[in-house]
Amino acid sequence: MAEIAPRSTRDAIRWGLLLAAVAVSGFRLPRTYGAFRDWREVRLSNPPAAELYRLTFTANAVAIALILLVALGMFYLLRPRTAQRP
Repeated sequence: MAEIAPRSTRDAIRWGLLLAAVAVSGFRLPRTYGAFRDWREVRLSNPPAAELYRLTFTANAVAIALILLVALGMFYLLRPRTAQRP
């Protein structure tokens, strides 16, 4: 019978951070898409409103990218230091 290696706390934190980042990004994605859609819809008829939608879209897109980059960086930095072999 094969023995299951115990998982470390570091591994749990690593996966938890990645999961939280994906959840936060997924939560922000519908608002980002809505701002993009609204920006494209009103850009010719109402320039001040279009600028606000563009700014909202840009801020949300940058926030999503930053959240994912930080999470992937932490996921990489918290990886196991050495391979554990039996």
